[in-house]
Amino acid sequence: MQFRMKAVALTALVAGSMLAGTSQASAADPQADVQQLRWVGSAVPSDAAPSGKVASYVADPAAGTITFRGFVDPEPEFAPLIVEHNPAQSGDCTLAPTGVPYASFGFRGAGTLNGNWSNRKRITGGTERCAGTYHAQSGGSSFNTPILASGAFIDFTSAAVFTQIRI
Repeated sequence: MQFRMKAVALTALVAGSMLAGTSQASAADPQADVQQLRWVGSAVPSDAAPSGKVASYVADPAAGTITFRGFVDPEPEFAPLIVEHNPAQSGDCTLAPTGVPYASFGFRGAGTLNGNWSNRKRITGGTERCAGTYHAQSGGSSFNTPILASGAFIDFTSAAVFTQIRI
C-alpha cells in the first residue's frame, strides 16, 4: 500500500513538473486539464534509489506515459550561465515591462534561461547578442525573436510573455 501511494505521489509530481512549462492554462482552474501520467512497466518511486544513485525515467509528453529506466549515477547539477538582473543593468539583454508595477529584467552571460516574464512590451539586445521565445499575454502559439545585436530592439503591439532568453 505504501509503495503504491509513493508511486501515485511521484506520478503527480512528474506530471506537474512536465506541465509547468506549458504556455497557457485554463483561467478558471489551471489544474482542470491536468491528467495523471500512465506508467509503462513498474511504477518505481524515486526515493527507492540506493545510496549514491538516482532514479531515471523517460516520459512521452504526447502519450502521457512514463517509464522507469533504472538507477544511475547522479549527473552534475546544472548551473545557469546567464545572470538575471532586476532591474536591468547597462549592457544587459533587456525585457522592458508594459508599465508600472512591472520591473525590467536584464540578462547577461551565455546559454539559455527558461522562465516566465509576463507583461513585456520590448526586448533589447545587450552587450552580447540575444534572442527570446514569447507568446501573446492571452496565450496562443510561441514564437522566437531573431537574434538581436547590441542596441537592436523589438517593440510588441500588445503585451507578451517571454518563456526563454538565449544569449
